[in-house]
Parts: sequence; C-alpha cells; structure tokens
Amino acid sequence: MLPRPARFRQLPSLLRPTSSLTKARITIISDVRQYSARTTLPRPLKIAIIGSGPSGFYTASRILNSIPSDSPNGQNVQVHMYERLPTPYGLVRYGVAPDHPEVKNCQHKFDELSSDPRFKFFGNVLISSQPSSSETISTPSSALSPYTYPHSVRISFDDILPYYSTLILTYGASLSNPLSSVPGSSSSPNPLNNVIPALGLVSWYNSHPAFSELPINLKGIEEVSIVGQGNVALDVARILLKPIDQLSKTDLSEEVLQILSESNVKRVKVIGRRGPGQISFTTKEFREMLSIPELEYKGIKNELMEEAKALIGNERMKKRLLGLMEKSIKNDSGKKLFELDFLKSPKAFLPSSENSSNVGEIEWNLNQLLSSPSSLSSPTPPNSQSSALPSGNSVMASPTGETLKYRADMIIESVGYRSEPLTGEQGGWKLPFDEKRGRVKNVNGRVVDEEGSVIPGIYAAGWAARGPVGVIASTMHDSYSLADSLMDDHYSSTSLGDSAGPLNTTPEDGIPEVIIKSQKNGGIVVDLSAWERIDQAERDRAKKMGKGKEREKFRKVEDMLAVLG
Repeated sequence: MLPRPARFRQLPSLLRPTSSLTKARITIISDVRQYSARTTLPRPLKIAIIGSGPSGFYTASRILNSIPSDSPNGQNVQVHMYERLPTPYGLVRYGVAPDHPEVKNCQHKFDELSSDPRFKFFGNVLISSQPSSSETISTPSSALSPYTYPHSVRISFDDILPYYSTLILTYGASLSNPLSSVPGSSSSPNPLNNVIPALGLVSWYNSHPAFSELPINLKGIEEVSIVGQGNVALDVARILLKPIDQLSKTDLSEEVLQILSESNVKRVKVIGRRGPGQISFTTKEFREMLSIPELEYKGIKNELMEEAKALIGNERMKKRLLGLMEKSIKNDSGKKLFELDFLKSPKAFLPSSENSSNVGEIEWNLNQLLSSPSSLSSPTPPNSQSSALPSGNSVMASPTGETLKYRADMIIESVGYRSEPLTGEQGGWKLPFDEKRGRVKNVNGRVVDEEGSVIPGIYAAGWAARGPVGVIASTMHDSYSLADSLMDDHYSSTSLGDSAGPLNTTPEDGIPEVIIKSQKNGGIVVDLSAWERIDQAERDRAKKMGKGKEREKFRKVEDMLAVLG
C-alpha cells in the first residue's frame, strides 16, 4: 500500500471546509425554487451521491444553489460525493471524445461545487457489496479488464446509510451490452483477439485505469468494422481515421498517441442492423466525420436511400442528415476510406486463416425492414430520444435468411452500455436493480423496490437511472428535475415516520466513521484538495512536454496517488 499523504494523516482535515479548485463563481439558476424560504426544519437534508459524473454534479449543484448557505435551511444541507477513482468527472473525463474539448466545459459545475463548504468529495472510495467489486472478481465484469480497483478504500452501503437522509445513485454505465450469442464476440465463451467493446476502446484511449493495459496494437490492422451506428461508433471511427497531427494537442496520452501513429488502418465500416433512416448518430457528428482530410466516402446506394426517405416523411432534421449521407466524397489522394453499411446483424465473428486466435472475418445475417403503419408518418429519432416516442412507432429489422461474409482485422462492438448492480445477495441492504435493462429500478428517478413501491429518500439520475441515452445537455435537465423532486419530497413534511426505508431521518453527524478508520489503516481518501494536486500534476506534465497540450493524464491510479506523497 502506498504511504498516505501528509494531509490525510491528520484526520480532521476532512472535516474542515474544503478549499476551492478555482475562483469560479457559483451560478445561480434563474428558475430554482426557493426552498430556502421555508421555515427551518429540524430534519436535515444530508445527501450521499454515488458517482461524480455529470448527473451527480449537476444534481448537487441544483440542490446547493436552490438552498443558499445563508438561508434559514442552508446550514442544514450537506452533500457528500463518492467516487471509486481518485478523479472526478466520470464520463466527461473518460468517455467524451478527446477531440471534443468543448463538451468537457461542464466540468466547471464540479469546480463550482468545491467553493461551497457544504460539499465534500471522497475519491478513491468504492461503495459496494457486489462480488464483482471484490479484490478477486473483475470490475467491470469483462474478459478485457480484470481490474478490481485494488487501491480504493472499500466500504459497504450499510457503513454509510446511517449518516444520510438521502441517497442519490449517479454512477453511470460501466459495462458493455454483450453480444454473447455471437460466436467470437468479446462476451462469448471463446472470444477472439481484436474484438473489442467500444466501451473498452474508448476507455483505453481516454486513459481510464481499468482499461489502460488493454493490449491495443494497430500495426497490421487495415480493415475495421464497427457494429452499431450511434455517436460512439462515429467517435471511434473518427479517432481511428483522423491524422495524428490533429490529435496531438488533445488530452490523449503520449502512449496512446504513439500507438495511433503506428496504425495501418485503411478502411472503417460502421454497420447497422436497420436502414439509413434509423441511424442514431447526429448530423453534427457525421459532418465532422466527412471533414477528415484525405478521406474517401462512397455514399449510400440509391435504393436504400429512397426507402429511407419514404420512411422518414417530412421530418426536417432527418432529411438533412440523409442529404449529407447520400453524397459521396471522392479523393484521389485519399489514404483512408469510411463506409456506412446497413441491414446487417452479426451472426459470427470468425478466426483468421493466418492466426486462429485473431478475428479475420464476419458472417452477417442480412435483414429487411418491417414497419408499423404509424411509423411511416413519424420520424425515427436517435436512441437518446427514443423513450419519448409511443412504443407503437417502430421500424424493425427482420432477418431474410441470407448471409454474407467479409474481412475484418478488428471489430468494435458499439451496441450500448449498461450499469452494474452495486449490491448482491450476500447480506446487507440490497439496491433494487433491473438486470434486463441494466439500470437501477426507478420511476422518474425515485428508486422503487421489487414490488414497485417507492423507497423514501433514495433516488437515481443519469445513465444509472434511464440507461445510456441522451447527451450531456439532456443529462443536465434530467438532473435538475430530479433535484427538484428530491427537494419537494424532503420539504413536504417534517417527518417520514416509519416509512424512511434504510436511511436515517436524523442522520449521524460528520463523515462516516469507516472513512476515518480506513485512513488510520493506511487507506487513501482523495478530497478536493488532493484532487487539485493530481489535476495540477497532470497539467505540469503536459507543460514540461512543450507540445501545447492542456494535460498529460495519469493512466494508473498508483501514479495519481504517488503525487500525494
């Protein structure tokens, strides 16, 4: 175990008001409800948030801005955020494409929280009683990553529940949807090399510690097939095809840039089970794809395009996207080829004739589209908005019975993410989890038990609540809505009586005792000040390199913790 930094040897440091990471102002949201105007209540609002991604810090920001510290109820509010890595930001740090730095601007919301002494951050703390989070069983559960967060302080929900009146689960989606029925897939009994979930590849190039050791080698890889047609699929295709000089000043690590610079990738195909009218990526993402220098794009066959136009009707945004998709880009000097392919579902990933451990070919089931009458006049939205449509409006892919094979040196499975259950059957409080959908059981953010009854004081937001849908802007609005519901619930009465569930209506003071004990035993808990030191060290590393990068990320937790002394 690494030695504890000096500030953690003095346990009261976590009890003092935390210092600001920046001089950022606290943004007051114009439409926040004035919970601060209520009469002071004897029952405090003391919140534990599990996960430090966008949904977590937007929810925390909404609550603290709605109840200012100088208001009657303001000093009766505390927010504690737990994160199993030493670093905050979640998907923003480890999922957003590195060449989209503008999307990462939402990090300022977390930085604003650091100026409020009622907010505390506990990084490098893994809260779970799930076996997959043990030191011997993989977390996340994937053959690609046996990482078990060995440096984290491990505590259970039962250790912290007495200290809080409210629990919010915002821990995102850290597992891939499996293609376990497809032989040779990453989740099959006998996975082939170079078949990689998009989550794994994206986490690798974004320096997530759980995937930093993923054995990516692009030498000799010429043909890449990406299964799935969402924005993540285009992100991956863009990173694989973009000239290295356009990536060199992003926050990609030098190690990743070196591997990308050695790439022999010539062709990337992005394949979907349905047609051009049902793709899930956005116009912005596709237009950026076509702007890659020296890239050739062959467009889409006329018969497919005509069918797509008939299905989408007069839906303006989709028509604009189809207009871009049907135009080919010819580049005689082009070194890279990008293709869209449709109406195919993977039947089997087949080994290479040269090396039976590596993938070499894909066998596809060919599909046809079946649609309900109502779908002919209604647009098919991106996946992020699909829940807003009536269930009757659908365009389905049905197999024709025909198959097709073609070469693939590497396959990226981009078929969605799912959350992991944080608790198991081995005793203690059990978090209600929908195994089929891969998310926390909830109704409009309020967590419900197996019978569908709301559990008072327990909420879920972001991808842990609604699955991997929407963009950061929609996550912000959902988080604000969840925060408003939470405050309505809390301030609707002065007592929850016997219906309080596993939480404590009069929570114990201070931080959980298990945190203090873990530090006495050598555990390292990263607070805001410690994160500031890690953050500054990454910036200093980049500055020393002199390449114009904002930061050079640490790819291993032990390197992050070493900064702390």
